[in-house]
Amino acid sequence: MTSTSYPVVIIGAGLAGLTAGAHLAARGLPPLLLDPDKLWPGGRLAGGDPDVLTHQGREWAFDSEHGVHALWGGYVNMRATLDRFLDLRLQASSGEEWINRWGREVRRIEAGSVVRWSLLPAPFHYLNLLFAPRFWSTITPLDFLSLPGFLFSLLWTVGQDPIQEGVALDGLTLNDYFRGWTPNLRATITGVGVNMLAAPKEDISLTGLVAALRFYTLLRRADWHPHYLPDNPHRCLITPLIDSIEGRGGKLLRGAEALQLHRVDSGWRIRYHDSLGRMDRTLYADQIILATNAPGAARLLLNSESTRAEAARLKFPGTVRNATVRLWFDVAPQPGAPAGMFTGDFLPDNFFWLHRLYDDFREWHAATGGGAIELHLYAGDALLERQPDNVLIIRCVDEVQRAFPELRGHFLHGVIRRNSRVQTNFRVPTRDSLHLQTPWEGITACGDWIGYPTPSLWMERASTTGIAAANRVLESHGLEPYPVLQPDPPERLARGLGAVSRLIRHTVGRGLISLARRFQRRPTPAG
Repeated sequence: MTSTSYPVVIIGAGLAGLTAGAHLAARGLPPLLLDPDKLWPGGRLAGGDPDVLTHQGREWAFDSEHGVHALWGGYVNMRATLDRFLDLRLQASSGEEWINRWGREVRRIEAGSVVRWSLLPAPFHYLNLLFAPRFWSTITPLDFLSLPGFLFSLLWTVGQDPIQEGVALDGLTLNDYFRGWTPNLRATITGVGVNMLAAPKEDISLTGLVAALRFYTLLRRADWHPHYLPDNPHRCLITPLIDSIEGRGGKLLRGAEALQLHRVDSGWRIRYHDSLGRMDRTLYADQIILATNAPGAARLLLNSESTRAEAARLKFPGTVRNATVRLWFDVAPQPGAPAGMFTGDFLPDNFFWLHRLYDDFREWHAATGGGAIELHLYAGDALLERQPDNVLIIRCVDEVQRAFPELRGHFLHGVIRRNSRVQTNFRVPTRDSLHLQTPWEGITACGDWIGYPTPSLWMERASTTGIAAANRVLESHGLEPYPVLQPDPPERLARGLGAVSRLIRHTVGRGLISLARRFQRRPTPAG
């Protein structure tokens, strides 16, 4: 390794790039990572400047972040990565509240533990809610008219694996999934979909919802069980991964934005802008791992003559904007679940009581008796770009006080963080998507939007493709790859219903094809 030539360069130091880098470095192949952020590498798990407030004569500072707090049951490769390189003790969630509002009426139930500890097997474990007395206050007799549409959607979901089949069905939306559902049940499952896919409901595709339901909750009861990180994700996850890479000889260039890639005989020439040195520089790599977000990858590949032609034929997923709002109160809410989701007429989509999760917020609670909540808004550009910060904060305070009346009149401080428009709007990868094995020799891709045979989404997809990308480089150097894990198989009943659903689809599909061919062969009457 010379000052300008490297065996492998990773473009992007988010979770996918750092996962790939840590696995390479641990096998004795230390990479060079380029990341455009000068202060806070880590992608959507990066930290930020602290939120500061003064209360009772004391100044408090809390590190900010993008709003990532938990790993779900199916995050097997991310957990394996944490076990290999970090010393983290995750906190199992005791439950999650679902809070619904129609007008002024607010109804709530702790549904998370009820669903995952159900005696009913998947995919019918949600019916266990019928045995929870508080659930009956959230539904009406009219909702039972949704049963035929609900069963049809359920059978469809367990029987179609859009990721494995590579079917995006562009143009079909949530409305096509909820045909025959009553508004109340539609709002509840819409809230589930918005929270799983971190996108406004109007931007969620039908196959994206099906893929998320299959991965997060419908095929296995244990999948819907979050385990919380013990600290701010930048501090407990991103920084230790960087330390692991650099401790084994790797290097992270901060403020380095890749501009162009050019194929040369021995590999690739990378031109990048060094924002710290305020100039463009060049380095060489035998192999590249592309680990940026979708807009960054499209920009780089289309701006490079060596990759432009193939990149122009690819479909890159869209992106959405979201925001996190933190609110401090001088009293704490009544005891309850550490987190949950809002549905119906609520503006926020989910919430996390930070004083129940992180030590610095626990210290705040112990010293002041106060509480702190973080809200996530997946409202889209129409709201987030038009409403000023103070208006959104005031609206969020009102919503929290509707859900938790004991907090009325106790608001202290609020901040909002508007995340850049780089959050992937999940699209099922198809043949014309960018896959782990790219069209260009010596370039491998990873990230939460990259095509790869895994049903996982978000951080688990980033971790899975990060390990798989590292494996391709390791194998080219004759080094031992790491195992790439798959989630547990669906529960027996879900697996059986899936087989029945696929049989029906196959039979009906063959019947329609046969009927069409018969009409094509029928002679046309003369004249």
